[in-house]
Amino acid sequence: MSAAPDPHHHDDASEDDAAHRPRCGRDRNCWCPADRGANDLDTLLASPGFAGTVLDAGVDGVAPHLPLLDQVVGVTVAGPVIMNDVGAHHAPVGLGGPIRCDASRITLRLNPARLGAALVTDPAAHVPPTLRLFDADGNTAHATYLTEDSDRLAFEAIAMMGSGGEAVAPAGALDDVLAAEAERRRDADHPTAPPVAEAATPDGIDQIEQFDSILGDGGAYRLSMLPAGADVGMARVPSRRVIAALEHAALLGMPMTLATSAPGCVQMRHDHLDGAREHRGSMVLASGTCRTMINFNLVTECWITWAQGAWGRTGSIEVYDRHGRCSLVATQTGSVSPETFSAWEHLMTDLAGH
Repeated sequence: MSAAPDPHHHDDASEDDAAHRPRCGRDRNCWCPADRGANDLDTLLASPGFAGTVLDAGVDGVAPHLPLLDQVVGVTVAGPVIMNDVGAHHAPVGLGGPIRCDASRITLRLNPARLGAALVTDPAAHVPPTLRLFDADGNTAHATYLTEDSDRLAFEAIAMMGSGGEAVAPAGALDDVLAAEAERRRDADHPTAPPVAEAATPDGIDQIEQFDSILGDGGAYRLSMLPAGADVGMARVPSRRVIAALEHAALLGMPMTLATSAPGCVQMRHDHLDGAREHRGSMVLASGTCRTMINFNLVTECWITWAQGAWGRTGSIEVYDRHGRCSLVATQTGSVSPETFSAWEHLMTDLAGH
């Protein structure tokens, strides 16, 4: 079994790599949608033979019905990070809502202000029927792929929203969903600035505020404040040491919360980390039915941060891309065992070099 990362080991190569990785707009080889002059939605609609419907209800109206689809594959693409999981959706949660993430459900945390269209696509060659949620720029935030165990009638009902229809559900099945929908509509009608101003004082925020600061603007303002937080435990660390820490956690089979953050959408999972493999900067984390793929070659900064959780002050690994957006958070949420929390905090303290 490999040892925990040495906090005193200096990884010059990782820091040099980060220094030479150009940010968006300075890289002539950047494949950002803005540089391509097209977004995912426009590209799909212009594809020859495309068969699908943009839903009138939009993301805000469609998302509450995701649990009705039953067993699906949920995929969130966040720059250098992709998370996919198999299962049924929880009712999505809006800004300020509780942190929900477990091994039995696909959990989404949404910010309607940063989301746009919803699209259903008909089955195509080797691609099942799909429900896609797009961000405000027209790029895919989350995609739901149907499986053999999905509820096709529910999918067809959701597809009717494209022609002004309303999805139909059994009586009482949407109690939690409607509550979440009402919460999101209140957020949309009365938007407030995300609680990012306290990003440099982690002891002053809780984990809900941590995730919502990332949902607010992708974590850009939060990242700008992190260097000023060294006195309260914030620490920038080389990506190679983050890779080593995740590999070590996988060897221990440590329970962990992983959150992949696309614009306006965070997909979360809490379960034992079953495996981790890295090759030339590309890493795959396995956790039950979930796979999280991280391309550290496109990561510019990794930080250890702190926020108040169920066990008090809790450490997190935050991974930022060349846009200055947070793509991944690895942390502990909920009532984990004392042994798990102690092991995690030891790992975070070692990584931070304290």
